[in-house]
Amino acid sequence: MDWSQASFLTIPQEMGHLEMLKPIKSPVKEVDVDFMVFVERYATDLLKWDILTFFSHNPEFFGTTEQIAQRIGRSSHSIRPELGDLALLGILDQKQRAEDRKALYKLSQEPSLRQLTLKFASNQ
Repeated sequence: MDWSQASFLTIPQEMGHLEMLKPIKSPVKEVDVDFMVFVERYATDLLKWDILTFFSHNPEFFGTTEQIAQRIGRSSHSIRPELGDLALLGILDQKQRAEDRKALYKLSQEPSLRQLTLKFASNQ
């Protein structure tokens, strides 16, 4: 094949020379690395995702496993281990109610974790 005849290689006469191709500028989006790490570390499954969403929408909530389960439409049996995990990771604070020894959960007061949890809801 005579490559000089190929249409995709033909240079219009009026150009006379090849111009340097300029890169197309695309909008730059900054990635919040701390937030991405938060999601990868704490929102590891849909159940934790639901729990984090609940607490980010209700940051002052303080209640039992049963109350949380009812509010997110899950069984208390299914969320109990996930709440425990999030408490161990420091996202939730866990206390024992004196009269019946039930666990109570609330969003951590630790500023950086609290801020990232609140940001979690705003990015959905």
